[in-house]
This record gives sequence, structure tokens and C-alpha cells, in this order.
Amino acid sequence: MKTTRYILFALLMLLLVLPAVQQYSGFIPEKPLNGAITIPTKPALSWKSWFDASFQEQYDDFLEQGIGFRPTLIRINNQIAFTLFDTALANGVIIGKNNYLYEINYIKAFEGTDLVSADSIQHQVEKARFLQDEMSKMGKHFLIVLAPGKGTYYPEFIPEKYRNPNKKLTNYQIYSTKLKESGINFIDFNNWFVKMKDTTSYPLYSKTGIHWSVYGVSLAVDSLLKYMEKASGKDMVDFGWDGLEFSNYPKETDNDIADGMNILFPIRTERMAYPRNRFTDQPDKYRPNVIAVGDSYYWNIMGSGISARLFAENNFWYYNKEAFNPSWEGAKQVSSLNIIDEINRQDFVILLCTDANLPKFAFGFLDDYYKATHKSITAPPLDKEREKRILEIMTAIRDSKDWADQIRVKAKNKGIGFEEMLRLDAEWVYEQQKSK
Repeated sequence: MKTTRYILFALLMLLLVLPAVQQYSGFIPEKPLNGAITIPTKPALSWKSWFDASFQEQYDDFLEQGIGFRPTLIRINNQIAFTLFDTALANGVIIGKNNYLYEINYIKAFEGTDLVSADSIQHQVEKARFLQDEMSKMGKHFLIVLAPGKGTYYPEFIPEKYRNPNKKLTNYQIYSTKLKESGINFIDFNNWFVKMKDTTSYPLYSKTGIHWSVYGVSLAVDSLLKYMEKASGKDMVDFGWDGLEFSNYPKETDNDIADGMNILFPIRTERMAYPRNRFTDQPDKYRPNVIAVGDSYYWNIMGSGISARLFAENNFWYYNKEAFNPSWEGAKQVSSLNIIDEINRQDFVILLCTDANLPKFAFGFLDDYYKATHKSITAPPLDKEREKRILEIMTAIRDSKDWADQIRVKAKNKGIGFEEMLRLDAEWVYEQQKSK
């Protein structure tokens, strides 16, 4: 009996000591956690930090975050939550039917619960048309790419509690309609993927990923290149694939949601296809300069190295915040770049957005360009009082539905954008008021 107690006591002590031994020695290799995990550094002790208790607080955090076997313990806890309670302990992740994984924004996009006003969408479409017209004058090309969304592609696996019985419209439906009506160049991969769903040979979305599948990316790139060749009238680098590899466990970005969940065991999915991409890059092939402004869907193209093989100047403005180019030592802030100079150097500007990000469509890019071009046109010194009053009048016009509708009709008749016509009318009203 005593021997059993001694053994149990020894095991208990061992369990208490092992994490500390692991923390300082790392004698058992552990796979680090996925995601934005920051391990705090050991704080430095000083008289000030000791007496104001900041050292103790930071050291507690250091011990807690750096304790041995923490990644394994977190994975065990996350696996229990997933397996027994159908819960994902990851921010914004929803477990759908048959363990199809979603992020909540993609469900909102399909159900129309993130709907923004039609007027705000119209303003963005008008600015997109303005940029397209300006680039066309220079013999350059502007293109909007509507990337697919997982909620739209797999609505049948969305949990019932997230369904919207009052669904009428979605941002995607309004944007796609207005882009067509405005004559803006765009590729609708969202609609194309849904149409191919029942006929495609391999999944265009994986069960455990939030972005288009690696196979879906290859199909989209092939279609994008054909559009760019037709628009430019030039023969670009040939893109295709020499056969496919297959896996019942998703690889690369096809497992990005499950990776972020940090669970112990992989989730088995349908058979996924992985093209062995091929490029035929001959000296006479056209490689355009390109800026792609968009969300994480473009990372599947940029991060895989595909865009570097197809484009000469290969730029990606991630959410219009960080600018990436393989020839740079590191990322730059978009705000530090001259947007007009950057666009003037390009052959194509591509604006890419998945349906989950349509509430923040263009990420301020179109607004930045519109402001920059109109600022450059305004040569005389700005009359601040005049400008303030004109902006007040413009706001009053927008707030009046009947007045705003009249401006839209006038803009259409004159063949100019709503914002430009709005400004002209506001200036006319100001001058009339001033003369009286």
C-alpha cells in the first residue's frame, strides 16, 4: 500500500516538474501553435519595475505563455471542444454541418446580414468607372475580380441558427448588377465557381479551408490570363499544369481554417487535387506590370509564386495598407507611395475582393485615387471657407433622396460620374447663394 502511494506521489511530482523542465530544456520537440501567437520575452528586473509591480505582472505572463507543453495542452483542449462539443476555439470560426468549416463573415455575406447601403455601393462603382476611364485614356487596363466566398459555394452546410429567413439582397448581388450597368470590366469568379460546382472534377473549396482551393486558384489564374491577353491583344506567358497530385488530407492553404484551430488530429476531407503548374516563359512573351489591390484571396496567387512568373512588375497592395513586391527588401506602407505615379507605371490594375469583404470594397483604394487626381487638378490655393460650404451643400444633396436622384439623372445625361456632377451642382448653388 505504501509503495503504491509512493509511486503515485512520485508521478504527481513528475507531472508538476516536467513542464518546467520542458520550458527550459525543450527536451521533447513540440510543434508550435499556428496563427498570430506572440510569446513574451523574459522581463528585465529593475528597482522601478519591482516596486511598481510591472515586473511581477510581466513575469507571470512570461511563465504562463512559455510553460512547457503549452502547445500540446492547448491542442488537447481544442480537440476536446471540437470533438465533444462541436465548438471551434478560434476567433470567428464556425463549424458547419458534416464538419465543414466557415468563418462567420462568409456566412454573413451569403445570408445578406452584412448589407451596406445601395448609395455607398453606387459611390464606389462610380469611382471605379472613373479610374477605368482614366486608365483607358493612357492605353492601360483596369479590372475588378469578384472572388468566390465559401458561404456562397457551400450554403447547404451552414448551421441553421445562422440562416437568415428575411434574406432579400446581398452586397454581391448589388455590386455585380451595378458593375454590369456601369460598363466596368470585371470577372465574376463567385458566380463561375457556383456554376461549376456540380460539374467540376475536383473541389474548388476544401472542407477545412476558407480560400479557394489550390486547384480552384489554378483554374482562376488560367481564366484571368485569357482575359488579360484579350484586353491587351498580346501573347502572355503560357500557364497550365502537367498532371495532378491527390490527397485525402488537405495541404497548403486548403487547410488554413483547421490549422488555425490548433487541434491534435487532421480532419479528413474529400479527395483534393494539386496541379503541377507549368509556365512557358519565352523572351517574346508579354509580361505586364501589375498592381493587384485586394484581400487574402490574392495571397494564394502571390504567395505561391504564380504572379512572379507571369508579371514583370509584380505588386500586391494587401487591403490597400501594405505593399509587397518581390524585388523589395520588405513591405512598404501604401500611404508612403504616390498612388498616381504607381498606377501610371502599370499596364494593369486589378482590384480583387471576396464577397465577405464587400462591405469594405476597394479598401479605400478608389477613394485615395479619386482624391489624389482631383487634388492635382485643383491648382489655385484652396479657399477654406468656400470649400467648407461646398462640402456642406454636397452633404445636403446626398441626404435629400429627390435631389440626389436629380443629380444622378443629370450625371447620366452628361456622361459623367455622380460625384463629379454632385460637385458641379454644389459649386453652382454656392455661387448663387454668394451672389445674393
